[in-house]
Amino acid sequence: MGEDELLTLLKIDLQRTGADLGDEDYLRLLLRAAKKHLERQGVRDDSGEDCAYLTVGTAAWMYRKRVNGEAEPEFLRRMRHDLIVAQAVGGGSDAV
Repeated sequence: MGEDELLTLLKIDLQRTGADLGDEDYLRLLLRAAKKHLERQGVRDDSGEDCAYLTVGTAAWMYRKRVNGEAEPEFLRRMRHDLIVAQAVGGGSDAV
């Protein structure tokens, strides 16, 4: 999935579909930071839907935690773990 598609999904997740000055640049930065964060933890970006969902979810969490400091949600940790395992055994992010 391309960056523009991920940005659209992130805006929907954050309910930020209006145009704010600099908002798009900041959200693109969050998406790149989320990808790097996941790469450091062992997730390979294979452009699959699961990987895209995890990237958007991680970016949304990063956006929200800057305000409320919430810990990473369990579903993101579990999804990341499952994706790393699936990729390690030769399946992609969309492998069953």
